[in-house]
Parts: sequence; C-alpha cells; structure tokens
Amino acid sequence: MFYPVRSIHSYVHHQRIGVLAEFGLETDFAQRTDEFARLAQDILLHIAAMAPADVTELLAQPFVKQTQLTIGEMLDEVAEQLRERLAMLRFVRWDIESPRREDADPQPPGPPAAAARLRVVR
Repeated sequence: MFYPVRSIHSYVHHQRIGVLAEFGLETDFAQRTDEFARLAQDILLHIAAMAPADVTELLAQPFVKQTQLTIGEMLDEVAEQLRERLAMLRFVRWDIESPRREDADPQPPGPPAAAARLRVVR
C-alpha cells in the first residue's frame, strides 16, 4: 500500500539500545498530532524492550505497557481516531550489549554502515 507521507522516529534507552522506525501516513496532518507522537514513542519503546524479529511479529505482540492490546490494535485505534491510514513500515534496532559471534569480522564495518550488529527489519 502506498503512503504519501513518511515519518521517521527514534528512541534511545540508557545509551545502550537504539531504535529507528519509519511510519507511513496518508497526510501530514496525522504526523503533527499528539496521538500519533505518543503512538510512535510507545511503539519504539516496545521495540527496544521486546526486540521483535520483523514488522509482522511486532504487530502481533501484546504491548508491554498494556498487554490486553497488540501493537497492531494500537495502530488501528489511533488510525481510527485520526480517520487516516497509518502503517509501521520498517525499523532498525541496535543493542551494544548483544553477544558477539566468534566468527565475526574484528574490523569495523565499512561505509555506509555506522554500527556493528545492525539489523534491518522490513
């Protein structure tokens, strides 16, 4: 599905875990609302805490602060409130304390990568 407006949000937890996520929106109106800002921040916090493997798994997970709702249901509720289509398109999660693989290359990543143990999830 096509979303004409894209919005990128970030969250860093204790300078140890970082999350960058891209959302798709129908108009820029939704992007400027407090409801969307809260939703985006809650989803980023959830990604940092639960480390989902991909967007499909993320949307099916119960929200860490309110387990009676899944992330997908939260997204649908805010979309209904704003009367707009919203989508979680992709995210990246960094964790500097994740275990290192023994066979990993000891050299730092070359350009354009900026961090080791980077996982892109679509």
